[in-house]
Amino acid sequence: MTIPDSLRIRPMAERDLDAVMAIERGIDSAPHWNESVYLALIEPDGRPYLKRSAMVAEVAAEVIGFAICRLVADVAELESIVVAPNWHGRGLGRLLLSECVRQVKGLGAFRFDLEVRESNAAAIRLYRGAGFVETARRRTYYSDPEEDAVLMSVIL
Repeated sequence: MTIPDSLRIRPMAERDLDAVMAIERGIDSAPHWNESVYLALIEPDGRPYLKRSAMVAEVAAEVIGFAICRLVADVAELESIVVAPNWHGRGLGRLLLSECVRQVKGLGAFRFDLEVRESNAAAIRLYRGAGFVETARRRTYYSDPEEDAVLMSVIL
């Protein structure tokens, strides 16, 4: 099954928080943040050197995935990208990542960084397909289960 034409990627809003948190809670490898963290993403904090973008993907008013990226000075970082399990394998992660790249480039980023669990082969394939390369590893960075973080980067 492919992504329907009705797919829309838009800025995350407060009304999306329940769906966003339900999606991330359904994925063990996703960062599990509390609601106040998501609210802070939606409401800018006014620091001129830090810009964040939180977006959701929706079909027929149902949130099916989201992505969060930030820009500090001129380096962007992907903080989270999560797709609802029943939408895996359809290219939604690629679309969300492409939108993140488009947004941070528009804000002046020259490099985009991320970290990913070494066991998350699907995400690593996605990032490599978008031009990211492994730059380093953080040993035993993740817990539950304990594993390395693969650091990846792409020059924009």
